[in-house]
Amino acid sequence: MIEYMGTLLNRMRPAFSRQATFVWFVVIFVGFIVRNDTFGVSSIVRALSLDPSGYLCLVHFFHSTAWSGITLLECWWHFLAKEPVVYRVGERIVLVGDHTKTPKDGRRMPEVRTLHQDSETASKPTFFRGHQWAFIALLVHARSKFFATPVWAEIHHHSLLYTSTTRIVAIAGRIAQTMGNQAYLVLDAFFAVGPVFHVAAHYTAFLHVLTRAKKNIVAYRPPFQSPKPCRGRPRLYGEKVHLMALFDLCPNKFQKATAVVYHRQETVRYLTLDLLWKPVHNTIRFFLIESSRGRIILMSSDRSLNPLTALSLYNHRPTIETMFDTFKNILGGMHYHFWSKYLTPSARRPIKNNSLKPVSAQPVKTKQTLDAIEKFNHVLLIVLGTLQLLACHFDSQIRTSARCWLRTPCGEIPSEFVTRSAISNIFRLNLFSFGKNWIMHLILRKQNRPNY
Repeated sequence: MIEYMGTLLNRMRPAFSRQATFVWFVVIFVGFIVRNDTFGVSSIVRALSLDPSGYLCLVHFFHSTAWSGITLLECWWHFLAKEPVVYRVGERIVLVGDHTKTPKDGRRMPEVRTLHQDSETASKPTFFRGHQWAFIALLVHARSKFFATPVWAEIHHHSLLYTSTTRIVAIAGRIAQTMGNQAYLVLDAFFAVGPVFHVAAHYTAFLHVLTRAKKNIVAYRPPFQSPKPCRGRPRLYGEKVHLMALFDLCPNKFQKATAVVYHRQETVRYLTLDLLWKPVHNTIRFFLIESSRGRIILMSSDRSLNPLTALSLYNHRPTIETMFDTFKNILGGMHYHFWSKYLTPSARRPIKNNSLKPVSAQPVKTKQTLDAIEKFNHVLLIVLGTLQLLACHFDSQIRTSARCWLRTPCGEIPSEFVTRSAISNIFRLNLFSFGKNWIMHLILRKQNRPNY
């Protein structure tokens, strides 16, 4: 396992222009795994018993211009492209995208906005101050276990080119191009808008979008073409179709098949329609599916997609929700504390985003702080992806090294929590004994000479 991790870390070396920066990356990477708390950068100093003077070096690492987050992620994409555990549908990989929100009370933290809480939990406030993150994950599997391996993350901010929906699609197309694979991008109903399909059309050779449609969606049949020429402009759209009503109006047109719906095999009814959709002024493939979970309408830009395959792809979308939980609660992915002293302090109370916008005395320095926040999570998402890959490749070794009791076993493939426990035990055994590998030598050197 350590050799596999060493190979992965060496593949990240081209992202750093200086050897010293790469050394600190390795130290931080290991520190994120073995730390016992999630109180920011200082937790790494405690976990690895580093000299306290090394704290400033750790903070400077995330502000350093010797590396960029997107370059590091591109190295990560190239590494994943050759992994045999990547889930494929035919020749296409599967990407899953979604947003998540995290509250932040920092008065001088860049891009903190008033957000609306979409959760149905009554204990959460309706509005709060924080960051909205966009994530893209790659679907990997081993036996019957599926993981959403994160490949990209970014704080959403207002842009003239992209919105919160189209930005994810554009990055997904770039990921598919970098990995050299065609891909399906699976999204929820929030992304069932015309601009998403317009952006996906620019990456037709690499990317197709599959999303759940809203319940009130309507489409149009192709217009009737009269054999005789008529006066006026030809019709662009034919009969209007309320798709959700077809479940009751046309029950005889539905077909039945056996499919797996959220790990349960059952008989489903489905109907496939290629209809015109006004937001894109083009034909979209719609899948009307009824199962024990209810009625659902899926829509895709791929007009050759099979309905049962589309249902199977959408059934894997919740894996990104599990990834959010692991990223936040196990690895502490949102526990960053970077702030800019050049930014005017903002109120902690939710206010309108267009009323009082904080102003920076030095925008370049504030932009570096924002980049440091994203770099912090970029390193952590590679840590999470590494734990998932180790669980897929070394399941028996992880169970032996974890030495942790679970009331409910996690199945054939160990979870990220068990994998992290196993790797932490191995690292601690190497740190406080005579372990001989290049990763341990780097950490031991930082314990003795932190500024070297």
